[in-house]
Parts: sequence; C-alpha cells; structure tokens
Amino acid sequence: MSEHQYTHLEINVSNIRHNLRYFRSFLSANSKLLVLVKAYGYGHGIGEFSRILEDNGVDYLAVAFPGEGVAIREAGVRLPVIVLSSGMEHYPLLIRNRLEPSLPCLEAFQRFVREASALGQHDYPVHIKLDTGMHRLGFEKAELEALTEELPLARSVRIASVFSHFVASGDPAHDDFTRTQIARFETLSSFLSDHLDYKPIRHLLNSPGIERFAKEAGYDMARLGIGIYGMSYVDRSRLRPTAYLKTPVLQVKYVRQGETVGYARAGRVTVPAAKIATLAIGYADGVNRHLSGGKACFSVNGHRAPTIGNICMDMCMLDVTGIEVKPGDMVTVFGDDPTIFELADILGTIPYEILTSVAFRVPRIYKM
Repeated sequence: MSEHQYTHLEINVSNIRHNLRYFRSFLSANSKLLVLVKAYGYGHGIGEFSRILEDNGVDYLAVAFPGEGVAIREAGVRLPVIVLSSGMEHYPLLIRNRLEPSLPCLEAFQRFVREASALGQHDYPVHIKLDTGMHRLGFEKAELEALTEELPLARSVRIASVFSHFVASGDPAHDDFTRTQIARFETLSSFLSDHLDYKPIRHLLNSPGIERFAKEAGYDMARLGIGIYGMSYVDRSRLRPTAYLKTPVLQVKYVRQGETVGYARAGRVTVPAAKIATLAIGYADGVNRHLSGGKACFSVNGHRAPTIGNICMDMCMLDVTGIEVKPGDMVTVFGDDPTIFELADILGTIPYEILTSVAFRVPRIYKM
C-alpha cells in the first residue's frame, strides 16, 4: 500500500533535479537560470518547492502576482524574485518584501521610481520588459527612448535585467519570426544598455528557447517554466514527470448489466457484471469533468482502467473489471501513465492547464 493513503499530488524532487540538469546542459557554464513558480509553482506548491529550487542552485525565481512572492518570502527563501504582473498599487508591498517588479511601460517605471524614493530606497532592482512581438506587455522603441531620458534622475532604482518573451519558439514553422524577435531584442536591449554605466542581465530564452535557440540567444540568463515540469519541444523522452496525482479507492462493487453508474445515469453497464471502483477525487480536485465516460484511463495496480459515468465533485468511478483491486489501493490519475500530455490531448488543451488545475485542497507531498 502507498505511504500516503489519501488524495495527494506527489512531487518527485529527484526528477526535478534531472530536468534541471537537462536544461542546464544547453546553457553556458556562467549562464544564470530563472525558474517560474507562478500559479502555485505550476501546481507544485510555492514555499517548499521554491526552497528546493534554491537548494539546487537556481539563481532567480519569478511569479505572476505579489502574493505569490510574499509566500516565497514567508517560506524563508532568499533568492531574488521577479513579479511579472504586479499592479502599480502593490509597489510598496513589493518593496517591503524585497520583491523585484517587471516594469512594462513608462508609467509603471515612473510610479515605481516615486514609490521607491518615498520609501528611502536607492538602486532598488527592477526589470524592464521589452515587446519584441508578443504584443502583450513591454516597451517598444519610442517608449524606450523616453525611458532613457528618465534614467539619470531615477536614483531610487537600478535596472537589474532587461528581457522579452518568445511567442512561438517551440514551433519550427515560426522560426523566422523567432529570429526576428532575437534581432529586435538585441537592438532594443543594446540601446538601453548604451544609456547605462553598468550592464544589466539580459534574458530572452524560455523553455523551448533553451532547447532550440541557446546558441543564438543565450545572453546572461534563461527562464525555465514548463520545461522543468517535464515538457520538451525536442525530445520528451529525455525528461521525467515531476508531479503524480494519486488517490485511493474508496469502494469496489459489482454492477449488473443494464444498471447505471453515477449522475444522470450516464455510465451504463453493457456486460453481465462490471467491477466498479469509486475513487476519492473529483472535479473539485482538478480532475476535469470532460474526462468522464471512458474518455480517459487511470492507472490501477499497473493496469489502465477507464472512467465510467460522470466525474463527480469529490469522487469518480472507474471500470476495473478484470483488475485485482481493493479499497485503499492507490490510483494514479496522472504521472508516468497516463501522462499530463495524454490528458491534455484528450481535453484539447495544454499540459500547463492539467498541472495548474490541481486544487489547493489537494496536499502536496515532496518525495526526495
């Protein structure tokens, strides 16, 4: 039986280390590495997971919102943390927690300079986001020129890094555009650096960029997001899953032909007697309801068993006919089999959504 006989997300730390080594193998020895731990560490947790990354030599962390950064500080992590989507009203909170803002426009820069100055800061680290083609956030050339005019008087801040974000670096069909982004980034970041008497860190590579464009655009740092969690755009077999969603069997029963299983009588039994296992997990835990009705299979004692009937809020049912299974046995919803990629394909979505959909109420267990 499993050591943890309750629904939980098991985080495999050894596999995290393996994936880190894989992506570092593409980078130069002196390249810094930033790992994105936004969205509750892509579902992996925030405090403990950030400590694990700190212990494994990561140089920077990045989150989306200030609260995520505060949670990292409360966990005792001392790494620099970039907040990518901080609203301007949160700037004093960032400063109090030594969190570093991404500044995507002149108004944001001016507001942060004022807030930092009012709080007595000098050379507070900030990060300048450039728009090289995503057209989501970031300075373009004209606004960047205006920024350089502000720099001599902005003594409360120091530009720690300049960065941009690839649009489609994992898709060879868009490689020409990716190279256009590299050229734009080189032009814009060099223009900004030329107006400084120091050299900020430059970073452009994301996970697929690390695998495919490290030689062309390595710069000083790379940002690792979905890659650390097992996603490769080159060879997925070289990476290992880091999260395993597991749940116990609550009950096993036989249901006769013609009877139904679950809400709306959606799971109709068509064999003389079907063996049904009810699991302690449902859509409120992150098992998407569209996996109902046999669209997905979960792993039961080394065998794949299809869902039957509709997935409920807190439970779901599997057809385990022909499989040895009893209450208390642990079932893998995703991990090695099935993978997050298989479930994402079934749902017509991306693996990010599978990971980030695991509910907060599901405990995270770290397996060293």
